[in-house]
Amino acid sequence: MNTDPEAPSYAGEKSPLVGGGSDAGSFAPGISPKDSFRSESSVDDITKDELDRPWPATFDRGIQILAGPIMDEKSIDNYTKSPGVRARYNKSETHTTFLASTPAWVKSGLVSLKSLDYTFSDENTAIPTPKQGRSDARAYRQQILAGKPGGKKGRLTSSEGHHLINIADLSAAKQAVHDVTRSPGFRREMHLDKQKKHVMQLEHGIKEDPDHKSTVAQCTFNMANILMGVGMLGLPYVFKSAGWIGGFCVTVGFCLVTWRTSYYLGRELNGDPRPVHIFSERNPPTRMRKQISSFPGIAREAFGDKGCVCLSTVLYFELLSCLSIFLVSLGNHLHALFPSVPQSRHMTIVAGVLVIPSALLRTPKLLSYLSAVGTLATVVVVLSVVLSALVMFFSVGDTGSGREYKLSSFDGLPLALGIVAYCFSGHAIVPSIFQSMQRPQEFERMIDLTFGVVLLSCLLVAISGYYMFGDDVDDQITISLEKNSENADVLMSGLTWLMILTAGSKFTLTMFPLALGLEEMLTDILPNDLAMELVDSLVKVFLIFLSLAIAIFFPSFSFLCSLVGLVCSMIVSVIFPALAHLKLFGTSLSTLDKAIDWVLVIGGSVVAIVGTIATVKANT
Repeated sequence: MNTDPEAPSYAGEKSPLVGGGSDAGSFAPGISPKDSFRSESSVDDITKDELDRPWPATFDRGIQILAGPIMDEKSIDNYTKSPGVRARYNKSETHTTFLASTPAWVKSGLVSLKSLDYTFSDENTAIPTPKQGRSDARAYRQQILAGKPGGKKGRLTSSEGHHLINIADLSAAKQAVHDVTRSPGFRREMHLDKQKKHVMQLEHGIKEDPDHKSTVAQCTFNMANILMGVGMLGLPYVFKSAGWIGGFCVTVGFCLVTWRTSYYLGRELNGDPRPVHIFSERNPPTRMRKQISSFPGIAREAFGDKGCVCLSTVLYFELLSCLSIFLVSLGNHLHALFPSVPQSRHMTIVAGVLVIPSALLRTPKLLSYLSAVGTLATVVVVLSVVLSALVMFFSVGDTGSGREYKLSSFDGLPLALGIVAYCFSGHAIVPSIFQSMQRPQEFERMIDLTFGVVLLSCLLVAISGYYMFGDDVDDQITISLEKNSENADVLMSGLTWLMILTAGSKFTLTMFPLALGLEEMLTDILPNDLAMELVDSLVKVFLIFLSLAIAIFFPSFSFLCSLVGLVCSMIVSVIFPALAHLKLFGTSLSTLDKAIDWVLVIGGSVVAIVGTIATVKANT
């Protein structure tokens, strides 16, 4: 609803109400965001907004704690805060707190302004003053609303014959026609919304300034850090299960598939099936659909609320499974250091210890340190495995004798495919990366760089690990390094302890988005924020011991990774992006694109079902 705040208007034309009252976000034109009034709590605005949206409204906020390798304390505090309860907003309206510089006419409540007949002078921003030239304003508005540009050579003229607007060029003519559908005050209201959004983001610690957004290199690093997680430890075991040829083909093939589906997600977020790079900041083409900002949002746009609930359930189940995988990894590494203690006891002790940082404490400073541990561990593991293989290869007399290798093995292919699928499962974070980009037009270039780096790193770890240990390799390469270390006991033990710390930190961070999703379901029945804080701790304790029960029941790292990869990752990273691509843009896709999408949907479904059955049979 609006036009330029400096454009003329005719008398008697009114805009929507502007001013104080209960609208905590509105402020007058010409007032700096720093001088605008603010709500009592910026976090209250986020939690209240989440209550107005369907489940899972907290997913967008919670998942961001996994999107960056290193985060500041304020961001982590916002990402991990429990959702609000509806009762606090039903009892009373949100009161507005004004700054001293807020104009008196705003504080007095909602006021009706004649949309374009008034302006604010630089000397006095407190009182709106009438504009000059109302007769021109009246003529201008009458001609625009009538849809008749008038005048010669595409010029708008007033009743006195004064030239108002020259729209001789085509782009200006299109804009004039487009303005017919807008009510007076459109641009002014858009300006108010932009200022409101800017203030809200500043209060929340979210920087929308392009100078504070991520470059392509930073986004590449963030995305690569997500993909190269704990699952990368099992890649040498992929080659043991499927052989040299099978392991190489599975790793490269699934990387290419998820590479393409990442493109799909970017285009779905952008609202158009065409490459993202053509939507430049200047004169971008018209998008086919509206832009989307979250992973559940894509599901809701494509398949409605029921589809969004189904996909979100899969996402949260994947997070729960990851918690169990982290516990198994912790138990395996502790058992490698202390073989006299059973693995199940290790996991139970660790689960009890993890209650303290994840459930009883929510210290942003501690969590900010934990978010950096995984990044360090990724770099150290890749370097350790590759350097160990190089030392073995160049050592005198090492010819690989005594180690057995397989060229290919069809029986172990389902297990290998599941582990690789788990390793490349990071698509739920893609919307957060996309929204954080300084230039979203470079999203696909960022994806190219990311998957190139990840594929190279994964192949180096897989080939190096399988070369060093052959068919004797464990399902986590760091355990094989610890067991077979001789002269480098201290270094290998240090690497093992680093992996223990990494699994513990990832467990703690992954807990938060999952807990937020469960807590969100209780916002309607809890009486106050204190009850929500208590439920927050109870939910996390419940999740810790539920994941412990799963880990004790399925104590195999490779088996759990494969199951999660074949079921959850196949749905989230392959089937859903391709199916949503068809649903959203099917009418404008070429026959070849539709065929590729259907191959991904049907092929991914078959692999998920057949692979899961084969893996379960092989491990029972």
